[in-house]
Amino acid sequence: MALWASVLIVLVAIVLIGLYKLGALRQRKAREPPLDKGPIPWLGYSKEFSKDASIFLKKMQERHGDIFTVQLCGRYVTFVTDPFTYDAILKESKDKLGFSNLVSEKVIKIFDIQYEEGHQKISSNIHTKHLSASSLVVITQAVMDNLQTLLLEPDGGIRPASQEWKQDGLLEYCYSVIFRAGYLALFGSFPTSGKTGRIQDLLHSQKVFQEFRKFDRLFPRAFYSILHPKEKQEMKRLRHFFWDILSSQQILEKDNVSSWIHSIQQEMIENGVSDKGQSQNNLVLLWASQGSTTGVNFWTLFFLLKNPEALKAVREEAEGILRKMGKEKRPGGVPINFDYNMLKQTPVLDSVMEETLRLVVAPFLARSVMQDMTLKMDDGREYALRKGDEVCVFPYLFLHMDPEIHSDPTTFKYDRFLTLDGSQKVEIYPDPTTFKYDRFLNLDGSQKVDFYKQGRRIKSYMLPWGAGPSLCPGRFFALNEMKMFVFLMVTQYDIELVDQEVEIPPINVKRWGIGAMQPIYDVQFRYRMRF
Repeated sequence: MALWASVLIVLVAIVLIGLYKLGALRQRKAREPPLDKGPIPWLGYSKEFSKDASIFLKKMQERHGDIFTVQLCGRYVTFVTDPFTYDAILKESKDKLGFSNLVSEKVIKIFDIQYEEGHQKISSNIHTKHLSASSLVVITQAVMDNLQTLLLEPDGGIRPASQEWKQDGLLEYCYSVIFRAGYLALFGSFPTSGKTGRIQDLLHSQKVFQEFRKFDRLFPRAFYSILHPKEKQEMKRLRHFFWDILSSQQILEKDNVSSWIHSIQQEMIENGVSDKGQSQNNLVLLWASQGSTTGVNFWTLFFLLKNPEALKAVREEAEGILRKMGKEKRPGGVPINFDYNMLKQTPVLDSVMEETLRLVVAPFLARSVMQDMTLKMDDGREYALRKGDEVCVFPYLFLHMDPEIHSDPTTFKYDRFLTLDGSQKVEIYPDPTTFKYDRFLNLDGSQKVDFYKQGRRIKSYMLPWGAGPSLCPGRFFALNEMKMFVFLMVTQYDIELVDQEVEIPPINVKRWGIGAMQPIYDVQFRYRMRF
């Protein structure tokens, strides 16, 4: 009997430990947010979340209010939907809310990276140092040089770009040009000069883009851990491809490597990071710099092409800058000599970019709870958070898409409560999903920074780049890259949709939380050189 009793105790203990790890035994404690563990132990709501995170979070908000904890694949994530409380979360000290363990696990799994001791010694300021101030000017100019080659001398200078109409998929065209220009500016070119060198760089960058596009298509499925066996094999092949071309030896043999990549490379070597560790880190840098924002320009051009008034305003502003600086291109002339200062004189284009980012960039901003703590909501309510849990906000849904915030209730409008036919308007605020190119402009043309909810000014009315300790250090570089592309396209090309009546393509909801959203399908457009 004693033996059977011991065996029974051991079995019960094993079951209890298993249930605990599966989350079945967790109960809501006093002062904690509402807890919803989901229908399946350990998995929780992972299926619903991966299917469409936006719909899932809306449902949870309706059920539990503006703070709730859900279980996702064994982890407990507390979502906060009140935008007035975002600053308290995103600007909290790292001792309480640190870098997300969930994000770290995703990076390690997707990129198959093994962080070494030397990685930890790399200066945390190196990204900011080389992606701002004078270094930003240099790297921005490098991107512009490559953009002009790709757009205006697509055959490496053998012959000028054709002035006949060409047709292409808008997403593939934008993605290819932006990615290749950024890749060459960051990771350098082959040590040859003249037309031969440019052709070699163009061919190489095209091959890299094609492989990166395959990697990018698989990325959402890898993010949600739903890759099929063949897809896992393809991801493995792609990782090895990039580890090879981004190896320390390959980079050291190139010319015009950016100061950012060069400095990181040198620090890794000095801190004893292995060759494989360097290659793995470089792939993460390539993704961070190009993977999450390259699709933004598809939406920017698409919105401009669907809104002739907006396209006209952006083009007139850009041409005015060229005339002012004496750099406009004339028939038979050479490509414009782009000056970095041009990017500082584009309030209309700045508003267009802000509006596009608002509409299509949808990151999850997550933090790990480093110690048991209390979160104070904006309205004074206090909630206890457990060490080891995650806290997450989704600015796209609860900030960028809030119709009350992205309207202008402080301005008198005599027809605010009237529809076009003169009947009473029930919906006071404009549809936040509508592109409005001047949404971020005041009437005097200056940048608009005052947005309100419930009569109160929202401090952080846009969060496409993150905030606090995780604020993207490359945001200025990425924005310059995107602005230069649009500037060149509207000044040097005639562009139009093949079907002007084409509807806005639906977004791929599988990419929620992975930077810029992409369309389910591409849209055809036509373009030709204007001169």
